[in-house]
Amino acid sequence: MKIEEMIADNRADCSGCEACANICPKNAIEMTRDAEGFAYPKINPDLCIKCGRCDATCPALNFEKKINTAFPPTFVATYQDDKVLRHSSSGGVFTALSEIILRDGGIVFGAGFDKNWHVVHTSAKNLDDLENLRGFKYVQSKIGDVYRQVKDALKDKKVLFSGTPCQCAGLKHFLGSDNDNLLTVEIICHGTPSPAVWENYIGELGRRNEIAHVNFRSKRKGWGSDIEINYFDRGRYFIQNSKNLYGKLFLSGLSERPSCQSCKFKIPNTQADLTIGDAWGIKDFAPEMFDNRGVSVVFIHTVKGKTFFEQTNLKTQQVKFVNTLKKNPHVISPTIADSRRKDFFADFAKNADKFAIMEKYFYEDDAEIVKETRKKNRRAFNTNLNAILAPIRQQFEKNILVAVNPVEDMQKKLEKFFERNFQNCGLYFLTPAEDEQFTCKETFSSQTFTFKDIAALADFAEKFKLTNVCVENPLSWQSQAFLDWLKGSNLPLQLFTPKA
Repeated sequence: MKIEEMIADNRADCSGCEACANICPKNAIEMTRDAEGFAYPKINPDLCIKCGRCDATCPALNFEKKINTAFPPTFVATYQDDKVLRHSSSGGVFTALSEIILRDGGIVFGAGFDKNWHVVHTSAKNLDDLENLRGFKYVQSKIGDVYRQVKDALKDKKVLFSGTPCQCAGLKHFLGSDNDNLLTVEIICHGTPSPAVWENYIGELGRRNEIAHVNFRSKRKGWGSDIEINYFDRGRYFIQNSKNLYGKLFLSGLSERPSCQSCKFKIPNTQADLTIGDAWGIKDFAPEMFDNRGVSVVFIHTVKGKTFFEQTNLKTQQVKFVNTLKKNPHVISPTIADSRRKDFFADFAKNADKFAIMEKYFYEDDAEIVKETRKKNRRAFNTNLNAILAPIRQQFEKNILVAVNPVEDMQKKLEKFFERNFQNCGLYFLTPAEDEQFTCKETFSSQTFTFKDIAALADFAEKFKLTNVCVENPLSWQSQAFLDWLKGSNLPLQLFTPKA
């Protein structure tokens, strides 16, 4: 089968979504763990009838890249009940959407804990059951036969399915067509750590004390990224994920699935109706919506997603898509792992004391590796952002360079004026800096470009296909280099006054 060939050729192509195992009519596919603890499909030749349904259902084998010509409508949102908000990882959007489904007699599917604190996909049919599904779980969950359960429930019920982008894609490919009663909600995914790493970590803690509760994102000290583990003897473990053994391995990408470094299902290639997550950096782009109890960011991809979102009783505000990405790069970009990932899993596989291996890599710090990993992630983010921006730029009828005085308040007013009065245009606000340097802000993407000299500005004008220049009148503040370029650019010139 093609799935076997794909995995043999490159294991990173398989996300472990389990769509193939769910679609097999003979249950000939079993998800088996490899040495790293990740599940991959294994086909039993004695049961397989070679019907090809697994190949036809695989999201990776049937991947089609999307080209969006517009950003998804983007909102920040908070649940307006204090108790719910404090028990949610971010702003409580998952709860608000789930309540709509449950009130109508529907079912919610998402990641929860089993009795051993392993992470599995399961269902909630009431608000009490929903508690187990709340909150992010930084582990790849076991899907089991949940896709089949969703299909069966859709015969007479509304269903909300929440999962990672690859799991939402797996469900959509398993079903084969959309369903008006199905709402798919994906989380912003940093990547999925190995279940074996989590199970060895939590197993070691459970050996020491009986565990009563696990919360990957406690709000004991407010909205943030603290892991909290409570024990029945009333002991408590509480620390930032970045300083926690398991959390640090996860955040560095050391413990994540190979497919996470080349994820196919980030925006704009998502197949879910909605994407939800933390509105990190909200003080920079919507400070009036900041709430120390948590704020969600929501990206709307379908009309159905919009309809459900509008039915919630959330406090919301629309924001610019690109503004939310600065501190949330994994909305569009996969995680590039620490270069020691291969070494970590080699040690993890061959050593019986796996907890000791985790501790070894937790305490090993290499500043150069950390620095290089950050560079790789920044490059990956910029590459993905530019790929998203390119088709959107092509839609503009004009690309206008607006040269303005470097006064922040005036710039903001002028940006609003030009965006309101110049439709279907790419707007670039240019301001002079010291030593004949210039900075240029692309308003629709919020990207800022810096030019060391006038030659770089000329190259920019050609690359971004500028069609017009608008310049403040009078021109006394402009640099002579800019004026000389303006005269030689042959671009149509329009003068305006700040009062405009």
